[in-house]
Amino acid sequence: MMQRYWVILRKELFCLFISPATYVSTFYFLALLGLGFRFFIESFSGTNWILPPLSSLALGLLFGAPALIPFLTMRSIAEERRLGTLETLMSAPVNASSVIVGKWSASYLFFLMICCGAYAFPILLSIMFPEQALTLGFNKVEHWIGGFIFLMTFGASFSAIGIFSSSVTKNQMVAGMLSFSLITIYLSVMAFSYGEPAANDNLNSFIDFFAILGGSLNEGLDKINFFAVGILDIQTIIHQIIVVFFFLSLATLQIEKIRH
Repeated sequence: MMQRYWVILRKELFCLFISPATYVSTFYFLALLGLGFRFFIESFSGTNWILPPLSSLALGLLFGAPALIPFLTMRSIAEERRLGTLETLMSAPVNASSVIVGKWSASYLFFLMICCGAYAFPILLSIMFPEQALTLGFNKVEHWIGGFIFLMTFGASFSAIGIFSSSVTKNQMVAGMLSFSLITIYLSVMAFSYGEPAANDNLNSFIDFFAILGGSLNEGLDKINFFAVGILDIQTIIHQIIVVFFFLSLATLQIEKIRH
C-alpha cells in the first residue's frame, strides 16, 4: 500500500509543478500577501493589534486559503473523472484510500511550500532591517513555530475539504466553487464565534453540547492567541485531524462508488 501511495504522491506533485494555473495563482497570492504584510508592518505602531506581528502572516494565509486551496485540489479527481482516467486508475491494483490520501498529501505539501514562501517575507525584513525586526519580535522562535503549526493544522483540513469537493463532480470549476464555499463557510463560522466564551464541560443545554462537539469550528480562531506565542492547543489539532479523516473518508466512499 505504501508503494502505491508514493507513486500517486509523486504523480500528483509532478502535475502540480507543471500546471501553469498553479504558478499563476501562487504568484498573485504571494504578491498580494506580501503587499498586505508590508503595509501592516509599516502601520503596526498605530494599531491596537495585541498579538505578535508575525501572527498577521498566519492569519493572512488562513483567510487566503479559500482562494488558494481550490486551485490546488479542484483538478485532482474531477479532471480524471472527466477524462475517464480515474476508472483506468481504479482498475489497477490500487485501493481508493491510497488514491485519496496520495492526492491529498500532494496538495497539502504544496500548500505548505507556499506557506514557506510567505514566511520568506519576515526573513527578508530581518535581514534588511535587523533592528526593526528585533523590535517586532521576529527573533522569537516560538512565534515562528506556533504560527506555522497553526497553518499546518488548518491547511490539512482545508486541503481535505478541497479533495472531497473534487471527488463529487466531473467539472473542476464546480469542484473549485464548492471547495471555496465550504472553506469560506468554515472560516465565517470561526470569525463569527471569535471572542465568544469557550465551551466548558458542564452540559446545561443542547447548545453547550454542540459547542463542545464543534471544537475548533467555533473556537479555532480564538486559538491563534495560543499558537501565536508558541503554545500548542492539542484539542484544536486533534479536532482538525478528525475533520481531515471525515472529509477524506467521504471522498474515499465517493471513489468506491465510482468503482462499483
